[in-house]
Order: sequence, then structure tokens, then C-alpha cells
Amino acid sequence: MVVMQYYFKASDENEYGPIGEGEIRAWLQQGRMNQDSLVRAVDSEEWRLLSHYPELMALLAPSSSPSSSAPPSSPSSSPAAATHLEPHRGALILTFGILSIVCCFPFGIAAWIMGNNDLQQIEAGMMDPSGKGITNAGKICGIVGTILGIFCTGFQLLSFALELSQM
Repeated sequence: MVVMQYYFKASDENEYGPIGEGEIRAWLQQGRMNQDSLVRAVDSEEWRLLSHYPELMALLAPSSSPSSSAPPSSPSSSPAAATHLEPHRGALILTFGILSIVCCFPFGIAAWIMGNNDLQQIEAGMMDPSGKGITNAGKICGIVGTILGIFCTGFQLLSFALELSQM
């Protein structure tokens, strides 16, 4: 029996594969793929929706095995799923965001950029989704800290220029 292999294109345009039906089934259960995911067979150059492959659509249907009566596990509770996902950096991003508000606005730029990149990876299913909230909070703090830093720096420059003009 010939085992078909496929490539998967994530929402961030990164390609993964070749992967077999077993890994596709696991990714479907983890929410990393769905019927609207772009897939192509190894021997093809054409990207099509997963729903256009009848053999893959069968993987979306509940399995008739005895283990199918158990609820699907979340990605963070399954050891196998945890090995496929990068750990989130939410605590670091939130720390940078808070530091940008309190004392040093360049941390805000880092929090903003890192938060944006990590949220994209979480949405693409490549990073642990349990850190989405804390990552988003850090990104928002980074945006606020950056804007406050720019305004404060501008105000200080304006004050300095007015002092120089009065001399």
C-alpha cells in the first residue's frame, strides 16, 4: 500500500512536510489545520483546500476506535502535541511591555515586535496557544510604553529648545 505524503501551508505562508495522514490527523485534532487549510500532495505543485482531498476529509470524521469516546485532548495536555509547539514567551513580552511604561521605552519596541511575531505564530499553530492572552497584554503594554516614550521625548526636546531660544 502506497502511503501518500502531503505538504501543509500555514497562514504565515510557511510550508511543512512532507507529512502523512497520521500527523495530519493529529494536527486536525490540535486545531493546527482545518478543512480550509492549504495542502498539496508531494507529487503535485497545486495547493488546494484540505476539503478537496476526500481521503483527508475522512480524517475530520470521528474515528470508530474505542478511544474516540474520550474527548479530544488540548494541545497543552498531550505530551506528543507539546513537542510540536514552540513555548510561548508571554511572560518576557509582558515584562518588556511593563518596563517600557515604567522606565525605558525601547523595551516597548521589543515587546511590540516580539508580541506581534509570537501572536502570528500562535495563530498559525506553531506556538503554544496558552500564552496568547499574556502575549497580547505585553504587546499592548509595549505599544502604550512606546507611544508614551515618544511623547515624553518630544516634550523634553521641545522644552530644551524653548530654553535655548530664551538665552
